[in-house]
Amino acid sequence: MINIKKRELSNLIMNPGNTTYLTHNFHPFPGKFIPQIPRYMIQRFSNPGDVVLDPFCGSGTTLVEAKLLGRNAIGIDIHPLAVFMSKVKTTKIRESELCKIPDILRIIETRVKKTLPKIAKYKTIHDFSETITHKVIDDGVKNGFIYNIPEFPNRDHWFQLHVLHELAIIKTSVLNAKISQELKNLLLLALSYIIVPVSNQESETRYAAIKKHIPPLFPFRLFKEKVIDMTSRIKRFNKIATDSWVKVYNEDARKIDFINDDYVKLIVTSPPYPNTYDYYLYHKLRMFWLDMNWERAKLNEIGSRLRHSSQKEDIETYINDMNLCFKHFKRILKSDGLLIIVVGDSIIRGKLYNGDKVISYIADQNDFILLDKLSYSLDRVSKTFVKAFRKKGKKEHILFFKLS
Repeated sequence: MINIKKRELSNLIMNPGNTTYLTHNFHPFPGKFIPQIPRYMIQRFSNPGDVVLDPFCGSGTTLVEAKLLGRNAIGIDIHPLAVFMSKVKTTKIRESELCKIPDILRIIETRVKKTLPKIAKYKTIHDFSETITHKVIDDGVKNGFIYNIPEFPNRDHWFQLHVLHELAIIKTSVLNAKISQELKNLLLLALSYIIVPVSNQESETRYAAIKKHIPPLFPFRLFKEKVIDMTSRIKRFNKIATDSWVKVYNEDARKIDFINDDYVKLIVTSPPYPNTYDYYLYHKLRMFWLDMNWERAKLNEIGSRLRHSSQKEDIETYINDMNLCFKHFKRILKSDGLLIIVVGDSIIRGKLYNGDKVISYIADQNDFILLDKLSYSLDRVSKTFVKAFRKKGKKEHILFFKLS
């Protein structure tokens, strides 16, 4: 048996303190667990140099903590934006590159300010006489600055005219800048961060269009504010984070043949809770702007509300999918390693499924032994938007397994 100090862990969960330190606040992501949970597990159940895996890495919380604690880490997620933010959050950037940010921001601001007066008299894109996808700004550079506004379904429904221009100018300016790919990625993640707030999408967790008043220059100012904050945080991250490696893959956790047998010391993860989120949906606009394949994520997302509510699939679908994942966990986990799962209860068409029982059943089918668990009320820890997810009496569970 392992020694789990339940009182200490429970107190940490109920009173975590700051959960957005360093790079953890770089980007919103629904349903992510607090960094204190993987930090606690990594410190107690692995050693520096060990390999830690999160096969549902989401925004990279486990990976950041592994990097800070000197463990090597592998992250896997079907969502391209999740993989992108995980890479950015765990990558150090040279000070010589970060020093270029003020100049880049000044260039972008100049381009935005030169463009907005030209489009101010037009109410819609269709009123704008020039070809909307090919704009030239005379910014003092030979041949001017050319930017493109991407085409995607219902674009004009989701974005005001000037917002489209500001976002396109920011994106093209970053892509054209003579900077490292690491710095480009940081700036593109800042762009991704602002897309929902400056769109007509109601919120980070509600995919519905509402009427918003986004004033001119607000998108750029929000971008600038975010970049400045991210720069400060990555500078601190550079000093604190170790030189351990982090590898992140945009892959399906049911198909992780690329990880060797008996390779991972510790798996710390929070898989999707059945019928709780459609992760792809809330970031769909972001993935349009960043040229990412959101449809692959939609079609392959385990436990999505699309599958269990819209398509009426039962819990067996989730169990079958997770079984495929656990077969890989069994193969790649060292004989003395641990598998730690954080999972919540779920409701499918009015029926409550206890997350600990569902996962324990799957684990048992794959020769994992439940060593211990900690359960607590979701009402105490969850601020999620899904009404069914907030139902009284539902719990979240931390489950500790080893191979038999």
